[in-house]
Amino acid sequence: MQIDIDGLQKRTYPLPVPAGNYFHLKAGKGKVAWCAVDHFTEAEYEEIFKPGGASKWQVMMYDMTSKKDTVLEGRIRDFDVTPNGEQLIIRKENDVYVTSFEKAFSSKSAGEKIGLGGMVYTLNYLQEWNQIFNDCWRWYRDFFYDANMYGHDWKAIGEKYRAYIPGLSSREELNWVMQQMVGGLSVSHTYISGGDGGATLSTPSVLYTGWLGADLVADKKAGYYKIDKIYGPTEYNASLSSPLSRPDYDIQEGNYLVAINGAELKFPDDYNKYLQVSSGQKVNVTINTKPGMHGGKTYDVEPILNDNNLRYSRWLADNINKVLKATDGKVGYMHITAMGGGGIGEFDKFWRAFRYKEAMIIDVRRNSGGWTEYFLIDKLERKVTAQSALRGMVPFRYPGSTSNGNYVVLSNENNGSDGEAFVEEFKSRRLGTVVGVTSWGGLVGIQNGQTTIDGGKVEQSNTGFYGAGGNWLVENHGADPDIWIDNDPASVMAGKDLQLEKAIEVALRKVAENPFKFPPVPPYKKP
Repeated sequence: MQIDIDGLQKRTYPLPVPAGNYFHLKAGKGKVAWCAVDHFTEAEYEEIFKPGGASKWQVMMYDMTSKKDTVLEGRIRDFDVTPNGEQLIIRKENDVYVTSFEKAFSSKSAGEKIGLGGMVYTLNYLQEWNQIFNDCWRWYRDFFYDANMYGHDWKAIGEKYRAYIPGLSSREELNWVMQQMVGGLSVSHTYISGGDGGATLSTPSVLYTGWLGADLVADKKAGYYKIDKIYGPTEYNASLSSPLSRPDYDIQEGNYLVAINGAELKFPDDYNKYLQVSSGQKVNVTINTKPGMHGGKTYDVEPILNDNNLRYSRWLADNINKVLKATDGKVGYMHITAMGGGGIGEFDKFWRAFRYKEAMIIDVRRNSGGWTEYFLIDKLERKVTAQSALRGMVPFRYPGSTSNGNYVVLSNENNGSDGEAFVEEFKSRRLGTVVGVTSWGGLVGIQNGQTTIDGGKVEQSNTGFYGAGGNWLVENHGADPDIWIDNDPASVMAGKDLQLEKAIEVALRKVAENPFKFPPVPPYKKP
């Protein structure tokens, strides 16, 4: 094949099809096909080059002769085109379909399902493990962000760890060997996982220990369990659902849980044994305002698999209310769990709610990273240039998405990756004060990891960040705070958050030193 580069751009043109979120364009004989998805989120950002395996894509096709387009029925996981451009192979869930481009275009169907039930193949594990290892070694050689591999003799390192392969007895051990190899680089995001671990011999249990979304404490004197806290909807997350928190249930903190499914529950009996349920299964709980069965009310509740989100929402609401109360409503608070689509949503939610406060605390402790820190910085950098005055209304700031710039960031050792990039960028822009301790220390990031032949995953640390001063940022050190303060174990056990208390103190000082000043509405006069 020879490509005539000269004038190539002038010989291309957009297909006359409706706009959309389009990916994975493939050329066929007289037709082209591509994937479409309803929403472009952070998941699709990681699937620009290849679908990730979810059955969410629609296949769209365009005929170059008739100038018409069509959409195949249903959603798919992936598709490909034969080298001659005439046939399509399409994967839906675990089924594979084959059809011609022509038939697919006219029928809008994926075609004939291929019978895979009798398909078997013989696998030489030693050969496959060598291939997987060699792929991993090569991907790091080609994509690691430092072409000099930090000065290591990468060929010698490969030979050293390759020698372990004949002695391996499982796919998990191969992952361990590859992890040791890339771990010698001492850099973050060197993730290796997955692969074909062989057939599963045992059937997973359909039962799990359900949670009631509550803290139970023992009233040893009375001999029963008391409901200390109920985790459910808050004023900031009203859509949450919880087993015990419903408007039609009269269950309050301080009540006693005296029975489950009719079995009286007394301390020190383990109540978890009565909460072994399958998905959707309900249990009867008997609640009383006093210890004992007499006078108790029984409710039909559905235990949940995990109550982390309920507990987090309560923690978030408590922090917001603590800040508002301690500052007489002058300071707002938000917590960003990750730099992804969900984190942007949480930021925007609380930015809209609190941006007109006199100061703002932005908590990125336990931030798990991502790639969207620049969105937050963009909002924080915006300045008020005018005020918009409507008759009979208090003037409001213009642009609307601005604050007065009194910001405090909370960071700790569990803030990682793009959360650390946020701290570094926040400091470099001189947007405010960072309170806490040095962060995780991993800012050599990853983009578009590779898939091994047996479905495993190898991520290469391929994206390093350096600052305007010409120095690499964060990696193996972390993002440092301006004010160092740790939450020591004794304070945590006592229910204190010293970092948040210091952030409140700093925010109030900023309010006093830098109040929002803008001229009042000027007198109206004829131009």
